[in-house]
Amino acid sequence: MKQLLPCRRLKTGVCSGASRRKARAGLQNLQPGTGFAAAGYCRRPIHGAAIIGLALLAGCAGEPMASDAVKGKSVQVAQADMAPASATSGMVAGEAKLETEVASPKAPTLPRKIIFTGEVTLICEDLDKAAAGLEGRAKEFGGYISNANQTGARGETREGSWTVRIAAEKFDAFLKALPALGELQSSSRKADDVSEEFYDVAARLKNKKIEEARLIELLQKATGKLTEVLTVEKELSRVRDEIERIEGRLRFLTNQTDLSTITITLREVKNFVPEGPPTLATQVSRSFGNSLDALKAFVVGLLLLVVALVPWLLPLSLAGWLVFRFVKKRR
Repeated sequence: MKQLLPCRRLKTGVCSGASRRKARAGLQNLQPGTGFAAAGYCRRPIHGAAIIGLALLAGCAGEPMASDAVKGKSVQVAQADMAPASATSGMVAGEAKLETEVASPKAPTLPRKIIFTGEVTLICEDLDKAAAGLEGRAKEFGGYISNANQTGARGETREGSWTVRIAAEKFDAFLKALPALGELQSSSRKADDVSEEFYDVAARLKNKKIEEARLIELLQKATGKLTEVLTVEKELSRVRDEIERIEGRLRFLTNQTDLSTITITLREVKNFVPEGPPTLATQVSRSFGNSLDALKAFVVGLLLLVVALVPWLLPLSLAGWLVFRFVKKRR
């Protein structure tokens, strides 16, 4: 018996049951000698068992190829599914980052609240002159004298103390201008940072204001018993007392941080000689002052002399007239 055999090489492999059944059905439908030449098959005499075996092998060869195709398609589908997922996750991550940036903006830096205080002691030769110069300097820097006291009388050792309030930003400049009033003996300064207390008090005040508004609203809507209304009014009174105390503390801190406090002590010492060499400005000022004092002393002495001679003018004038008449008669 002669059958037609395909000239192509067939892949070997393990055949499944479905593939073997498909191959048997194809062999049963084959008709010897028909249609194989056109399909590129050649004629060879083989046994029927060999034909069945080759058919089974052909069916098995087709199955792995189909499986590979299915796998390739599955991989493509999986990659296609993963791409949108990756893009979506990227978009979600970007949106989350944007929301985080919007939700947590950088808090603005609050200005520091610092209380500046200073103490200066100056030696001067004329207390009145130095005190007048201190008042002028305080006005020049936009400040004022909040307290002043003076001890001693003229001819004695005098001393005075003045408390000056100056804007905090002019604190350093004012301290540098004070030595022009006299010889600097001592100087000290202090800076207290009260920022934490200031902003804590401000936050407490804000919360108490909110509590007060809620109690007022509750009191306006109250329709219950008289005891409930009295309880709300008592609580409202307590909150308002706390608000007044907090506002007072906040005003004090604001005043102390806006204006610095400087205490100046002036001591009058005549003919004071400093330990170190005085500056040129001090020497010029001292020389001019000494010359002016000498002129004042001369004028005062001359005036006192004239005043002292006034009572003697009449007797001396009479004595002079008599002497003049006597000399004239002798001639």
